[in-house]
Amino acid sequence: MSDAQSQWAELLLSTLAEAGVRDVVISPGSRSTPLVWAACQVPALRRHALIDERSAGFFALGQARVSGQPSLLLCTSGSAPSHYFPAVIEARQSGLPLLVLSADRPFELQDCAAAQTIDQAHLFGAYARYLELGTPVSERSALLGLERMAWQAVAAALEAPRGAVHLNFRARKPLEPSPDAAGSAPAPASARRWRPASPPQPAREDVVELTERLARSRCPLLVCGALSLQESPGAELVQRFARRSGAVVCPESVSQLRFQLDPDEPGVTVCDGYDWLLAHPGWSRAAVPDLVLQLGAPPLSAQLGRLFEDTPELELWVCAESGWPDPMLKRARIVRARPRELLLALSSELQERGPSAAPARRLWQEASRRVRAVVQRGLGRGFGETEAVARACAAVPDGSLLVLGNSLPPRLVDRYCPAAKRGVRVLSQRGTSGIEGLIAGALGAASLADGPTTLLCGDISFLHDVGSLWAARSERTHAPASGQPLVLVVINNGGGRIFDQLPMARHAGEYQRFWTTPHALELRAAASLYGIGYFQASDEQALRSALEAAYARSDVSLVEVLVDPDSARARLSEVTAEVTPEVDGCLRSVMSAP
Repeated sequence: MSDAQSQWAELLLSTLAEAGVRDVVISPGSRSTPLVWAACQVPALRRHALIDERSAGFFALGQARVSGQPSLLLCTSGSAPSHYFPAVIEARQSGLPLLVLSADRPFELQDCAAAQTIDQAHLFGAYARYLELGTPVSERSALLGLERMAWQAVAAALEAPRGAVHLNFRARKPLEPSPDAAGSAPAPASARRWRPASPPQPAREDVVELTERLARSRCPLLVCGALSLQESPGAELVQRFARRSGAVVCPESVSQLRFQLDPDEPGVTVCDGYDWLLAHPGWSRAAVPDLVLQLGAPPLSAQLGRLFEDTPELELWVCAESGWPDPMLKRARIVRARPRELLLALSSELQERGPSAAPARRLWQEASRRVRAVVQRGLGRGFGETEAVARACAAVPDGSLLVLGNSLPPRLVDRYCPAAKRGVRVLSQRGTSGIEGLIAGALGAASLADGPTTLLCGDISFLHDVGSLWAARSERTHAPASGQPLVLVVINNGGGRIFDQLPMARHAGEYQRFWTTPHALELRAAASLYGIGYFQASDEQALRSALEAAYARSDVSLVEVLVDPDSARARLSEVTAEVTPEVDGCLRSVMSAP
């Protein structure tokens, strides 16, 4: 390759490393040869090889969910970078930093039927910032501009609103390095060109007004939706705020707080049974909240969503560093801050909550305790989808990573898995709430994890991303030092059973084909193809044994759990029938108390 091309590629990759990039996820191709060769010359960069760009994109997002830093995607020209699009969209919607570096043909080969050539400029539209690097030249000003753009790309990915940045590099033949090309680029500047700003502090006016509203509220809720590891305020601060505000804490499974809060903490009401309580017809009349402070994404819970929609007098405050998360059109008050900074400010202003908060808080606490007992009794009858999810979550090692798929798994965790102080960190793909790339995302997270990683997903999610298992073998072959188990728990209920809960389920015939998509595929064949461990379970004892064996392996394991397709719906009906009289009794006893 030309000296200018060698210099550009090496300077670009070394500057990105200087700016903090540590992981490069490479998909094969020819036009990207200068960039891949340069990545191999930078010792600070860890290199990962994934043959499918879509898998690579979600692998990089899994890494970003753990590290909070952007990984670099690197691919050849033509349609190759377009396969990153779903991951680029997820990065934007989830606020995750991501860098895309695409090789391209030079300008003279555009729009003339050159092979593997499309218009890659602004390929991702509004979902990514675009930086055209152009065709390499050796002038000093061009090298300085390239260095600046590398820093700009990292800064743009990390500054709110975080997301993807696309850099396009136009390479001419010859693409291969010349014998004396190594080290030909000038060294990047050693001084940092940019540092991230401290998280913004909430406006003083918002803190004062919200403090006053909390002090007057008869029943405030703290709803914790999807939060990244970096956004989570931590269990200790949430409990301090709850004690001072009297707020009932409703931690969703995807919030980081479900498995970190202590439900028995004195003076704190942690309600993990809110889904059951809000479904009770009498609950909204007796214990309806008048104020909700939402941390993270809008709630996954349909019952919380209905509460927002059906309670006109409900006042909604949303903590959001960027964006406008108010899909229920509640005229939400948006506080520009991160959750930690807002809760710190509010906790310093609030006095310990007096007895005025006691009746509502006592009602939520007692009802949640009763519901939890009913749910646990219900899980002791037979083995189905709900039991599989509950037992799999209970087996996740304390302090490890749990990657929750979309569709039914997180909803079942919210209903059947109690809050517990276990230090489990939860990763989820709630930006666009899709099922694509779940295996790849778990593999990416596991590549940076300091302990075991567990993916819990359904069979359709698994099949949608089954090609990403290639990375499981590749990563463990070329980077075996991680030595931590990655356990893929797949609940096989024979299709997309979340659709059984929708009105379309009443229709026969085409409903099965286009919504439920049943199948009779043998998942063990996928494990065999990619050379990963395989275990199957269809009862509680077999599942316990399979999970113990999988966590004992320092490798990737697939645990397929076979369940009755109708078991989740049947268990929901049974438990609902038992919860209703318990809540009725709780309402009578608490409301009649002095």
